[in-house]
Amino acid sequence: MTDINDILGFDPSQLNVFNQEDSKTNNFNSNIYKPKPALSKSEDQVYRSTIKVIYSPQQLRASVLERQSYALKDADGWFEVVSSLTNGDTNCPIFKAWKKCHYSKDEKLNRQSKSEAEGGRALFDKRFARYVTIQVLEDNNQPELNGRYMLWKMPKFIWDAINSRMNPSKESKKAAIPVMDFLYGRAIELEVTPGPDDPRAPERKTRETSYSTSEITDDIVSCTNPDGTPLLTPEEQEVLDQYVEQMSKRVWKQRDPKLREEAYTEISESDVASELRKIYARVLEQIKTFCPDLNEELGYHPWSQELTDRVQNWINIVLSGNVPEEISTPAAISNVPTGDTPAEATRQDELSGSSTSEPATSTVDDDLPF
Repeated sequence: MTDINDILGFDPSQLNVFNQEDSKTNNFNSNIYKPKPALSKSEDQVYRSTIKVIYSPQQLRASVLERQSYALKDADGWFEVVSSLTNGDTNCPIFKAWKKCHYSKDEKLNRQSKSEAEGGRALFDKRFARYVTIQVLEDNNQPELNGRYMLWKMPKFIWDAINSRMNPSKESKKAAIPVMDFLYGRAIELEVTPGPDDPRAPERKTRETSYSTSEITDDIVSCTNPDGTPLLTPEEQEVLDQYVEQMSKRVWKQRDPKLREEAYTEISESDVASELRKIYARVLEQIKTFCPDLNEELGYHPWSQELTDRVQNWINIVLSGNVPEEISTPAAISNVPTGDTPAEATRQDELSGSSTSEPATSTVDDDLPF
């Protein structure tokens, strides 16, 4: 639940994602925004649009979902499993199976955990993605999406840009800018550039897309209704303008942390802030009526019995030293190791499967290969 008292003046650096240890997509979810260069109507094939990344109205502090999943393949084909690692729970059966293989002294079993580059079989295809809630402000490539509240797999370049604004280092002495705020946040001018034309690897054009020319605007931008009409009445807008003017002059542009904190406290206790809280209470409930729930739609949920059985069968085959896609029945499984992982593995609970660092170029269309 979102506490209305948290929203007004919410310190964006308090998002859960900024207050935890460092730690792929649902292809058929129509609520996921996909700005693909292949859909661009520009002659240069660059996909351009304007979006607004916002807090999750359902769970303010959980507004950035760091989702960890596995793409697995068995005799029936590819399937994706959202891991409990998403919630910091290292009891994920797939993760535990990976550890058992990774720390095994048996060469054949150890090979099960390794990537092809490491001479392994690349069975544990672990994936990481950050998802956020957005409003599409202007998209001439997919105009039917204009005004819609959607979910978006945020590329690393955009994440780094937002992170630097919302969670600046103490050494910088910069104020945290509420880029994701509903009423006084910022917009993002997206430019998604296709990858290189490579006849030997044509998939690079869609895989190696770049967001490096995208920018966060300096102008304050408010959310709207899906039809583009304002969320606020003229009287409410006047209250917001007064608040923003004070925050801009005395907080967001103030480099002295002490003066900034004093000004923020004074503004937060003002009559204008009190009125704005009432406005937020109404606006938040209104946004919830047309905004998808990020964590409900894309977060981790306990697996169904059918999926649990399928995953366990996959694990049993892997631990028997075989390849799941080559074995169709559990009866063909033999010599499945039992017992706990080696002692040294217990110190690695923070590991998250096979090596998967985020690429410098972002992937717009890195869906599962089915």
